[in-house]
Amino acid sequence: LTVLMAQDEGKLSIDDSPKKYLSYFHMADPETDKNIKIRDLMRHASGLNRTDLAMMTGKFNRQQLIQVAGQAKPTAKLGEKFQYQNIMFGAVGEIAAAVEKLPYERLVTERVFQPLGMSNSTMSLKQMQKARDFSYGYSYNFDTKQTERVPFRDIDEIAPAGAINSSARDMAEWLRFVMNGGEANGKRLLSQAGYDEWTKPQMKIAAGADYGFGWFLQDWNGLKVVQHGGNIDGFNSLVAMIPEKKLGFVMLTNVGASSLGADLMPIVWENILGKPAPVESEKLPLITMQKMIGKYRLEAASLDVDVKVDGDYMVMTLPGQPPYTLKRTAPRTFKPEGLPDGFGVKFSPETGDATELALSQPGAPISKLYRILPDGSLAKPAGAEPASAPKADPTITVAELRDKVITALGGETAIRKVNSRVANFDISLDNQGVRGHGTSWTKAPGKAATETVLTALGKKIASGWEYFDGTSGEQIWTFAPADRYTGKRLADARRNADLYAGLDWNQFKKVTVVGVKKIGDEDAYQVRFEVNDGTDYTEYFSTRTFLLLRHNGVEVSSTSSQRIPFTVTYSDYRSVDGLMLPFKTVANSIAQGDVVTTVRSIKQNVKIDDRVFAARKVK
Repeated sequence: LTVLMAQDEGKLSIDDSPKKYLSYFHMADPETDKNIKIRDLMRHASGLNRTDLAMMTGKFNRQQLIQVAGQAKPTAKLGEKFQYQNIMFGAVGEIAAAVEKLPYERLVTERVFQPLGMSNSTMSLKQMQKARDFSYGYSYNFDTKQTERVPFRDIDEIAPAGAINSSARDMAEWLRFVMNGGEANGKRLLSQAGYDEWTKPQMKIAAGADYGFGWFLQDWNGLKVVQHGGNIDGFNSLVAMIPEKKLGFVMLTNVGASSLGADLMPIVWENILGKPAPVESEKLPLITMQKMIGKYRLEAASLDVDVKVDGDYMVMTLPGQPPYTLKRTAPRTFKPEGLPDGFGVKFSPETGDATELALSQPGAPISKLYRILPDGSLAKPAGAEPASAPKADPTITVAELRDKVITALGGETAIRKVNSRVANFDISLDNQGVRGHGTSWTKAPGKAATETVLTALGKKIASGWEYFDGTSGEQIWTFAPADRYTGKRLADARRNADLYAGLDWNQFKKVTVVGVKKIGDEDAYQVRFEVNDGTDYTEYFSTRTFLLLRHNGVEVSSTSSQRIPFTVTYSDYRSVDGLMLPFKTVANSIAQGDVVTTVRSIKQNVKIDDRVFAARKVK
């Protein structure tokens, strides 16, 4: 809003380069650096994924955070796809402040809060806590069923991305302003042209979802919905409007990662405007639904999705989540009720039995899932992923492959001779602009700990400690409260701490050699591990060396229903005391991008005091 107001005043153009106003602004990709415009920052088209890590540490000011982001490797070309980017919005705020010659906090207070009468809104936690009725924030643990108070997080350095503390009354004034087309109390604060730019589609997210300048845009029953949510430690919010109907609401809650906003939105619209008319009739004939139901698998994350018929509708179930009713928006396209807007499901082909399910979500690439056939194989259509699709049934049994994998590592005797391992490593978070180093300790029968120090712009910004003591564990960072392992996370930590976990494949509920697939330039056996406790995963073993090349899994959270797919690629195997160990790994997830770990040294069978595997203070 402040940038568009400045454009109205002739002080800038959103088609200017950010460099015109911020001399230190730089992007790692030369083409992006040359061609990026202010509008690209506001529509999340910079090519960077979330570079929030440096922000979370609280060690940098706004300018420094922008510089850290400028050192991050992009995950897309300029304008190629929507990727939510808080730091780029920080740059947008700094540009507005620069041309108006006011600190950003004063600019918003004087140009927005005061004209709108938002007298109870602040951009500082210290100011917020002066209110008689300020709220504490909480998180809810789905495993322990406990609610815990969360410390406040001061995000002044990234205020343009969401540091406003407000109240229901003040936010009602904000709704009125937006739904009045940029007018407040009879006075226009934003031109009609500026307002139109603000709220029109600027970037495609997925089917049925676009982004304006700071607004998610979608259709509801033929009406335009303008909305945006927010989430930070202990707090969650949603601002949503149908301007055409002068209808909007704000939801403010003091529980982090709450799904309440997405749940409330259709209820508000339906109860005031009436239930939407079905698109080509939401109800499908049973015979049509039967062609689409079944189990589908996302190979990259070893994630299965189950689609069933429930009454007049199909429902979709993801592991650890409630069923989502699929409401039809097009012939084979559906909106999962209860998931945030922007999520969508599409079945293909258009005729005949569905073999493929495409799952779309805001800010992420479309995920293709394939139907699981009765024999456990995937029903991929001809020509699907030709370079990486698994080949026909492999000519090796699970037992034969397990024995070859153990032999390739050095043999069971050599593996069991190792009772401890200490590794020193360097780490590069390529898509975050952050580096680091650390040490890990592992001790039989099942204890592990890792210490990590992170750096950026040549200075230490954070340190972390995670451990599993054989029974319990947690992750601790200098910028966050201790995060105790519970549920599936605890089970995964137990398995990862076991030096001998790879020896016993009988411990799993089921192990399946799915086929042979290309990993880079190498053929690999694709093996699916279904666990009794924790999360299932898939691993790929070289058909030539039988060493592990890749691990695909999902990262689960105890305080939200989020499941983040990740991959770890292993290379640079070296012999250490007769065992083949990888000296380089590349972990990739939507949240962090590529995290490259390079091992500097490994020592085995060294004495490690059990007191290492315990909670500690980090600084």
